[in-house]
Amino acid sequence: MEEALLKSLGLTESEARVYLALIRLGSSSQGPIVKEAGVASSKVYGLLNKLIDKGLASYVIRSGVKHFESAPPSRLLDYLSEKENEIQKQREALKELVPILDKQRGMAWQEPEAQIFRGLEGAATAFDDVLKELKAGEEFYVLGISKLPQYFEKWVLDFHRRRAKRGIRCRVVVNELARETGEKYEAIPRTEVRYVQRELFTPVVFVIYKEKTLLSISLDGIWIRIDSKNLTEGLRVYAHYMWSLGKPR
Repeated sequence: MEEALLKSLGLTESEARVYLALIRLGSSSQGPIVKEAGVASSKVYGLLNKLIDKGLASYVIRSGVKHFESAPPSRLLDYLSEKENEIQKQREALKELVPILDKQRGMAWQEPEAQIFRGLEGAATAFDDVLKELKAGEEFYVLGISKLPQYFEKWVLDFHRRRAKRGIRCRVVVNELARETGEKYEAIPRTEVRYVQRELFTPVVFVIYKEKTLLSISLDGIWIRIDSKNLTEGLRVYAHYMWSLGKPR
């Protein structure tokens, strides 16, 4: 029973045998310990050193010979407390690690897909997916508006009016170069707009919603929708950062 309990504390079977042998023998040299514990003489020093590392044994040298003895049995309670503290630290570390592993697991399983749309008909198909995916009260980002062709500006503002009527909220990050366009967005309900400095120019607009990203390259009449949780989560963090840098009108 004693051996089984010691093993439950984290000792190996051989370590438990050597510790119990030390309890019974008191201070002893190698030979009697090997006989009492029933372990190989070639392994006994390694086992004794492991017990010493755990604070469960010590030694003195008498006439040039090492004599080993067990720590007081009460030391087992201290050893158990140390193990409990170690387990608590491991538990706290796991609490932080598990969400990261879950995220990586989800990333590994996802198969990104991309679709390309051209012209206003293609834009209609691409943007309608935003309305299909989002429900009233939900929100998405539009990041990077710098300059829109006149034909597309009119079309996309109409899209946002339809989006607002459905109760879907939107945060729009606009470059100072497109302030007039930004002011038109501001007139649409359920729309917040912030402006970033002129130097942060990009010809691509990112529409970030759910686990999808729509790249709007309206100057070329091309829209690319990418179904990728990895990309979308990364861009959402970036959009949030840009939003924090932006200023309202």
